Amino acid sequence: MALVPLGGLAANFVVPSASGPSSSQGMQTLQPVLRGATAAHAEGSRGVFSVVGLAGTAVAVLAVGQRRRGSRRQVVAAAADSGLPVVDRATTKQWRRELVQSEQYFKFGRTQMEDAMNQLKKVSGSDILTKIRENGFRLTIGDITFVLAESYGFCWGVERAVAMAYEARNFFPDKNIWVTNEIIHNPSVNDNLDKMGMKFIQARADGSKDYSGVTKGDVVILPAFGASIDEMAFLKERQVQIVDTTCPWVSKVWGSVEKSKDKGHTAIIHGKYDHEETVATKSFAQKYLVVKNMAEAEYVAEYILGKGNKEEFIRKFSKAMHEGFDPDVDLDQVGVANQTTMLKGETELIGKLFERTMIKKYGPQEINNHFMSFNTICDATQERQDAMYKMFDAKYEAPKSVLYAELEGEQVGVSLLSTKQQEKLESRKMEAEMKGSAEMPIAANQKVDMCIVLGGFNSSNTTHLLEIAEEEGVPGYHIDCAERIGIPGGEATNRIQHKPLSTPPAKAMLDEGLEVKDGFLPDGPITIGITSGASTPDKMVGEALQRILVIRGLKA
Repeated sequence: MALVPLGGLAANFVVPSASGPSSSQGMQTLQPVLRGATAAHAEGSRGVFSVVGLAGTAVAVLAVGQRRRGSRRQVVAAAADSGLPVVDRATTKQWRRELVQSEQYFKFGRTQMEDAMNQLKKVSGSDILTKIRENGFRLTIGDITFVLAESYGFCWGVERAVAMAYEARNFFPDKNIWVTNEIIHNPSVNDNLDKMGMKFIQARADGSKDYSGVTKGDVVILPAFGASIDEMAFLKERQVQIVDTTCPWVSKVWGSVEKSKDKGHTAIIHGKYDHEETVATKSFAQKYLVVKNMAEAEYVAEYILGKGNKEEFIRKFSKAMHEGFDPDVDLDQVGVANQTTMLKGETELIGKLFERTMIKKYGPQEINNHFMSFNTICDATQERQDAMYKMFDAKYEAPKSVLYAELEGEQVGVSLLSTKQQEKLESRKMEAEMKGSAEMPIAANQKVDMCIVLGGFNSSNTTHLLEIAEEEGVPGYHIDCAERIGIPGGEATNRIQHKPLSTPPAKAMLDEGLEVKDGFLPDGPITIGITSGASTPDKMVGEALQRILVIRGLKA
C-alpha cells in the first residue's frame, strides 16, 4: 500500500497494481488538456479556464441529434464530430433516472461515505487553521497577525466529490479509473488523483473529449461540476462503472431545468456558456439561453419588451443558445436557473428582472403561464465573498439594474414569485461540521495590510475573491500552492510568485504571465488576511502560512 499525500500530508490509499497506469502516464493524459489552446477559454480578467470538451461541439451535437416528431427514442445516432450519442431532450429526466437505478451507476453506502469523509478530514485539515478558528478567526504569532475569512476553502459539495474519488480508488484498486474533467479546480487535488493512478480524459484539438482509451469495465468518475447527458449516454454504452460525484447543488439546478421543460418554458441560465457546469446543465434543456451577467440579462429583457434587432440578438448569443433558437418565439415562457458559482445577488436580481419583464408584457394575472421561479442558489460562493468584505470592514453591494428599477416603479404593490421564501440549500452548517467548531470572530482592531488568496488559477470563485481585495485597495496575491512563497521546491524566502488579475487563467495554468514580488513581506508588524476558494483544502492554506512564518523565523 502506497502513501499518497494531499497537500503534503500522507494518507493510506491503494494504488493500482503494476498493470495499472503509472503516475507519469496519468500526467501525460492531463498535460494535453492543460496545453490545448483550443480547449481554453479566457474571458477578460474575470475569465475561467475550462476544458470545454462538449462546449465547443454542443450546438453541432444538438443539430445532428434533433428528435423526430413524435419519436420517444431516448438516444439517437452519434454526432460525427464528438462521437457521443445524443439523448432526446424530451426524455432526459427518465433517462437519467434509469441510469441512476442501473448496475452501472455505483452507489457508496452511508458507512463508506462517512469513512471516506473522515479520512479526507485527516489528510486535508490544518492544525494552524483550526487554531485560528478556535481563536475567533484571528491569531498573532510574533509580529504577524493572521486574519482568516469566516467562510473559506472546501465547500461541502467539493469535499464530498474529492472523498468519493478517493474512495473509488480504494474500492476499485485494480481498475482503470478515468476522470472526465478536473475533479475540482485545484491542481494539487488533481495531481494527487494522478499519483493514485487515475487518468484524465484528454481534449482533442477541436476541444472535444477523446474517450478512445476508455474500455468496457473501466471506472469513470464524473466531476463535481457534473457531466452532460450525452456524455453519460456514451459511458453507459461503453459499459463502464460510473462514479458520480456531481454536487447535489448542481443536480438541483438540473431538476429546475427539467421543471421548466415540462411546462414548455425556455431555461434562461445565468452562467458562462462554456463552463463545465453550464455545459452539463443546458444539456437537460430542450430550449435554453445562457446569460453571463446583468448586462446580458437586461439586453434579453429589453428584447422581450419589443426593443432590439433579431439578427443582432442571434449573433450576440450564437454560442449561448440551443440550435434553432428563435427569440420571437422562445422567450414567450421562461424559467431562470443558474451556474452555482455565479454571484448570488446577481442571480436573484436576474430572476426578478425577468419576472417583472413578463408582468409588464403579459400582466400579473398571466405571470404563472409565462414565468417560473426557482431557488437554485448555492450560498457557498456568496458566503466566501461576504466574508472577504467583512474582513476588510466593508459590505457587499448587490448589483443594480436601471431597467429593473423602472419596472419596479411601474409595478408598485405587485408581489413577485421569485421573492417568496423557498427552501434553501445552506452550506454553512455542513461546513462547520466539516471544519470543526469556531469561536465568535474577534472584533477587528487592525487594518488588513495584505491578503493571500489560495486556489486554482482556473477557479472562477477564487478569482472573484482576489477582485474584492483589489476593489477594497488591499494588496492581494493569488497563489495556487504554498510553494509559490519562496523558491519553488526550496526554502521559504521573502518572495512570492502570483497570478495577477490581468493574466488569463489559461496562461497562468502553464506558469505563464505570473509575477514575482521580492520582499512582499515588509519589516515590522503586519496583518495578513487569509482566504481560499471553494476547491482549496485547508492543508494547502496551512502550508502557506507556515512558509510565511518561516520567513520571519517563527513557529506556530
